[in-house]
Amino acid sequence: MKNYDVIIIGGGAIGSSIAYSLSKRKKRVAIIEKQMIGSGASSAAAGLLGVQAEWDAEDPLFHLAQQSRRLFPKLQEEIRTLSGIDIGYEQKGILRIAHTEQELARIHDIMNWQSACGEVCEAMTMAQVQQIEPAVSSKLYGGVFCRDDGHVLAKDLTKGYAASAAALGCAIYEHTEVTQIIEQQGEVCGVQTTAGMLETKQIILATGASNQTLQQHFEIEAIPVKGEVVCLHSYEPILQVPLFRERFYIAPKRGGHYVIGATMKRGDVTKHVEAASVQHLLNQAFELVPALQQATFKTSWAGLRPDCSLERPLMAQHATTKGLWCAVGHYRNGILLSAITGEYMANQLEEVTNTCNYV
Repeated sequence: MKNYDVIIIGGGAIGSSIAYSLSKRKKRVAIIEKQMIGSGASSAAAGLLGVQAEWDAEDPLFHLAQQSRRLFPKLQEEIRTLSGIDIGYEQKGILRIAHTEQELARIHDIMNWQSACGEVCEAMTMAQVQQIEPAVSSKLYGGVFCRDDGHVLAKDLTKGYAASAAALGCAIYEHTEVTQIIEQQGEVCGVQTTAGMLETKQIILATGASNQTLQQHFEIEAIPVKGEVVCLHSYEPILQVPLFRERFYIAPKRGGHYVIGATMKRGDVTKHVEAASVQHLLNQAFELVPALQQATFKTSWAGLRPDCSLERPLMAQHATTKGLWCAVGHYRNGILLSAITGEYMANQLEEVTNTCNYV
């Protein structure tokens, strides 16, 4: 029977990042994924590293996100060296755009507290915005340039975590489902899977939007939030940096692709994309960047963001079962928070003091 120091249930960005961090520390790790690595929300994400763009109020998670974003330059080099995978990391900033004077005033207020937290923020008139991105509509009211934000290729990042962990000795069980977590005298001792039993003293649930195992053991509910995304293509460059506005984004990617998203449908577990959603997303995109009307429609897709009933990530050990952990509920920011989550969870398992104050 195979024995591991740590078994991670779930092979998305969070589970794969934890596996990578533990493998770097020479732990014997296994990932158990019921489908394929990165087949869930991680493959559907736009990959924005939007610490400034995404946070409207200061909280512990904001500071965790700051720490995570700082890890990506080094992470890109590590993953490329170990796996040959390019995660597509770019730090060109994100433009947060305002449609009204009231919206502009609000994002200026956000800019002020973020600046006090060490972020580099730059208020811009519409003329200044168009100096950076001439294609942005002149009917808007200006914005804030979030200079330290960036983006990655989410699917490649997830595969890069897993492949790098594998290069360091991590075992990966794809198309394998956990049917039982085995406990003895208040401690975990293994898992029963469709591929047989595996022994371990440490189990981490990184199950994303999947509910069954999480509810059974932690008594919290995973809440899927469906997000639909559209992708356009243009041979002529239109944008250089991502645009962000009130939970809506346009993210330029390599090869002339523009990822536009995303809807938010709480509790919807379907994976199809509705025609009305495509229309809604394109209308918003054309209002921001009229030149996108000449782009070619490439494809669309949907994913399930993993929120939870706590409305914040839970990264902790079970209150009464020793060795049973979870890292769930990262919602819209799983890609951004993946880097620090791996380090945070590895520190907890090794009983190393974490430098962040997130609980």
